[in-house]
Amino acid sequence: MQENRSHRRQLFRAAAVTAGAAVTAPVLGGIAPAQAAALAATGAIPWVGPAGSGATFEVNENLGAQAAINAALGTGSRRAVYVAPGNYNLKAPVVLGDKQALIGAGPLVTMLTAASGFSGAALVVNPWSGAQAAATRQCVTDIGLDGASRAANGVNFQMNTAPGSFGPDPAPWLTRVFVTRTTGDGFLFGGTYAGGQREFKITDCRVENAGGWAYNFQASDGFISGCSAQGCKGGGYLLGGGNIKMWGSKAYGIGTATDPAPAFRIDSSRATVVGCEAQDTAGNGFEVLAPNSTLSGCTADSTGIGSSDTGNENSAGFYVAASAVSVEGGSFQRANGGAKWIVSGAGMRSALYVAGGADYLSVRLVTGPNRPAPFQNLITGTVGANSSVSVLG
Repeated sequence: MQENRSHRRQLFRAAAVTAGAAVTAPVLGGIAPAQAAALAATGAIPWVGPAGSGATFEVNENLGAQAAINAALGTGSRRAVYVAPGNYNLKAPVVLGDKQALIGAGPLVTMLTAASGFSGAALVVNPWSGAQAAATRQCVTDIGLDGASRAANGVNFQMNTAPGSFGPDPAPWLTRVFVTRTTGDGFLFGGTYAGGQREFKITDCRVENAGGWAYNFQASDGFISGCSAQGCKGGGYLLGGGNIKMWGSKAYGIGTATDPAPAFRIDSSRATVVGCEAQDTAGNGFEVLAPNSTLSGCTADSTGIGSSDTGNENSAGFYVAASAVSVEGGSFQRANGGAKWIVSGAGMRSALYVAGGADYLSVRLVTGPNRPAPFQNLITGTVGANSSVSVLG
């Protein structure tokens, strides 16, 4: 790695973005790639590029790109780094400190990939201990993270002490981040501080082929929108904190033949999930395990392991095992639907599964008159005496 402040004009060729265009309004979670490139070209923020690019911090492949990125970020607050287009190998995590931002040129344009011998918990982390443990409000935007079946997580943010500022909500922002081929969860948020990464914001992100959950949020008061998950073995979205809001997101091709997994698991009390879809999963569409949760306008399409699921526990559109839950949406098995490439005979057996003891439910589902195999029942289980449940079909 070497610092090089000359030849900034080469950034425009490296960035392949409209750095010379007028700077537009900031986007949620940080600044647009063109804005970052323009700022880097003027020296307002450092940028990282390959050897010979003229970047402020050039990548030494023997050290790994994280050495250049971490050096550019330094240890101070309110620091940002722009990483020019390219595929860069990481040998250890990129560490985002207090109010720092990691900005790429696009989620499939700037890629950070775990190299052979990668050592660390994730490709991108925050400080978990030491002087920076109370760091807050990191931003990651417009970047791809490839675990290459070597790194456990794409992003792993943990809050293990009270935030040093902006308490009690650490509130990291992630926008247009692509994660693929992790051995564990794509995104993992949590920590021993009450609420973990509280008031986190995740927008327009995507996870493919994770070995665990696509999104595992053991943190509270989060906001998730416009995200997708595909081909993840452990599940789609695990909402494990409290008071999480989620809308307009989708999961499909989730689970394995031996380990069914849901597209959405709501294990967060006071969660609100709106306009989300589960499709062709080897497991339930939506599992509601925490009370006082609301699901509205959600769709379960051909979800479940299907014909081998004699009890229907893993082949429901909506599986409800908590009380004081409101559900409204659609739950259906379409012709030839189901994750048959994952498990033979996959598909929905029940539009709704009500686990024992769940009561004070308000459920309104539509499934329609055409219910091809392996569909069996509109409702599996017993509806509590204090519930109002309707499945039309």
